[in-house]
Amino acid sequence: MKRSYTVLVEHLSRSAQKNYFSFLFVLLSSICFGQTSNINGIVNTYHKVIQVIPSKACLRVADPTGLNVNTMVMVVQIKGATINTANNSSFGDTISVNGAGNYEIGTICYIIGDSVFLFHQLLNTYDSSSKVQLVQFAEYYSANVVGTIKPAPWDSVAGTGGVIALYAEEDLTLNAQILADSSGNSGGVFTLSDNNCSNLFAATGYVYNPTVVNPQEGAYKGEGIANLTIGQSGGRGAPANGGGGGNNHNNSGGGGANLTIGGIGGGNTSASGCNTNLRGLAGKPLNSSSGKKIFFGGGGGSGHSNNGSISSNYGGNGGGLIFIWANNLIGNNDSITANGGDGGTSAADGAGGGGAGGTIIMNVANYTGNVFIRTNGGKGGQSDNGFTNQKCYGGGGGGSGGAIYFSTSTAPVTKTSTGGSGGASINPFNCTVSAPGGAGTAGNILFDYVFPRSTNPAGYC
Repeated sequence: MKRSYTVLVEHLSRSAQKNYFSFLFVLLSSICFGQTSNINGIVNTYHKVIQVIPSKACLRVADPTGLNVNTMVMVVQIKGATINTANNSSFGDTISVNGAGNYEIGTICYIIGDSVFLFHQLLNTYDSSSKVQLVQFAEYYSANVVGTIKPAPWDSVAGTGGVIALYAEEDLTLNAQILADSSGNSGGVFTLSDNNCSNLFAATGYVYNPTVVNPQEGAYKGEGIANLTIGQSGGRGAPANGGGGGNNHNNSGGGGANLTIGGIGGGNTSASGCNTNLRGLAGKPLNSSSGKKIFFGGGGGSGHSNNGSISSNYGGNGGGLIFIWANNLIGNNDSITANGGDGGTSAADGAGGGGAGGTIIMNVANYTGNVFIRTNGGKGGQSDNGFTNQKCYGGGGGGSGGAIYFSTSTAPVTKTSTGGSGGASINPFNCTVSAPGGAGTAGNILFDYVFPRSTNPAGYC
């Protein structure tokens, strides 16, 4: 279970060995005195990978500030899947996951300028154009969580954030939460449409440009493992594990997905006026039950809105990633969570879909006391029909549960990965809500997990 530092030394140059032994002296001094660190807030550093050089186990990063030799890092690729982009019901079907979800744990042996070299060869192939980041572990002999641990927010433009990676040689004691809720893929953003709609020429497509609001024919989809152009970013089609956006008029967004499917968005079942039932479709499940690939929860789709009395019809964010490596986890009935966010509510409009639960990896040998470990999907947003005559709209779809991986064959803790409920539809008048938002499905909880880590020495170091 414990990490071996001494095996690294044989791969170092003479000058690097000197630096290594200086580092080792400090580390062992800390261990001998049984140092416990009080930790809280953001404890990791995040670095966008701009080039991968496999032959040298080298990753060039946009900014190496904060990285240190002999520290562990996670390499993870967030996006890069190829999906069907046809404007029909097949939109968003995954053709190939490609490198999306690839990850591994390594150790830095050398840093030259913006180039970071690892001790061991890379296991996986990474595409630096598809949001690859290097996350430096927070490493301790023992650690006491005294305030909420959280990741830097996921920034899809920068391609960094959303990940917590913690290592404790001995004890990790919880006196506060480790929290990556709503830290993964972004939910569809709220955008107000005008009042134009048509039953005769209804917005039946699966793909629209959501920035066109005169009218907005399809609200923003939730974010997932595929990169979309702005012209593909709206409409009811679900982009891989992201939820589809509600179509014109006032349909709700679908729930995001992880390894299991999200919930479909609620539809327009009004008895008069614009009443086309074109709800956001559910995020599609990803295939990686082995855990060789890990994913953020997919974002929920936004609800279509033309009233704007409550500008909260957005989709919920997906849950982030958490990697815990410790000999002993002392839970104190506290929690480690990567839940999806709830979809936004609406007033006489479409509501937002919930985000899917994220991914938690528990590489822990022993558990003392209970801890709550959760990757639950977010709830679909509630749709309040406001007793408006003959106007009825279903709530948002719920996000799916995420994934929890345990290195042991059992884990005496409280663990849940439930799907989020479909959003309620309340206060109807003279119509029936016959197309409610659907619930997301339960996620996966798996045991005897071995995380990917190369053992083949890299020649450069």
